[in-house]
Amino acid sequence: MELLHLPELEERTLARFDELARKEKIFYEEAVSELVRINGLNFQFIIAGILKRKPILPANAPSRSKAGGPFIDPDPEEVVTDLGSTHRLLVNKYGIFRPMTVIPTRHYALQTDDLDLSDIDAAWSVLKAFHTPSLIIYNCGINAGSSQGHKHTQVFPLPSHMLWPSKADSYHDVSTKLEHVPFKHFVLRLPSGTDTMSAYETYLQLLRLSQAALATSGEGSRDYNVAMTADWIAVIPRRTSDGPYGANAAAMLGIVYVPDQEERDKWTDAGYTKQLVAFGIPIDA
Repeated sequence: MELLHLPELEERTLARFDELARKEKIFYEEAVSELVRINGLNFQFIIAGILKRKPILPANAPSRSKAGGPFIDPDPEEVVTDLGSTHRLLVNKYGIFRPMTVIPTRHYALQTDDLDLSDIDAAWSVLKAFHTPSLIIYNCGINAGSSQGHKHTQVFPLPSHMLWPSKADSYHDVSTKLEHVPFKHFVLRLPSGTDTMSAYETYLQLLRLSQAALATSGEGSRDYNVAMTADWIAVIPRRTSDGPYGANAAAMLGIVYVPDQEERDKWTDAGYTKQLVAFGIPIDA
């Protein structure tokens, strides 16, 4: 499968993001960021007051299981471009980063579904079209920190500090015990010429390992996070998202966005890496 042709996509995305932010049609403000190293892992805490306005769907909300929510009929101004016949690239209404975008399916699909080839194709095409190194995340299910029931991935700039999946050094042997990572994880590096199909097959390989880990844990969850850059893919099985605000894929990488200092302090009280273990599965379980 060939990448979608998306000329000047990053420039168009930034222009649309900035225009909507200037008109206050989306919520964005430059947030306070704090980088700390705890137990060998980098944590970037981003305090963004706009998160107080962001709706988080309850577990029993109707649009968790049937068509509904902001991605069904989006504001045309928030649409950067269609991504083939299956997906759209939208400006994120609650932007923590500049820019922050989402890639929902054009027709309703469940956020509890695994990614399929068209999902990977849309995400990988955007990732490769952007000049600035970017991060794609997918929060599969409530336990993985999903805030909406409509299937979507998210895209934002890769931080300048090192994320722990970048420690993986093999294109063939799955990394399962990266240094200082206390919860189960499955990571593979991606060769420079990786295409959509290869990225999808890598994801499926890691997904099978995550599913096996969840089945063995006996927790009853099938949820997981996906994080993907041009250089690696990581899949993280999740038991729960109960705890400090923002327990999605980004949080499992150490990128934690919270609405205020009170929520930031909860991570200190919870013990940082101990909280990540509570969200995931202990590495030795």
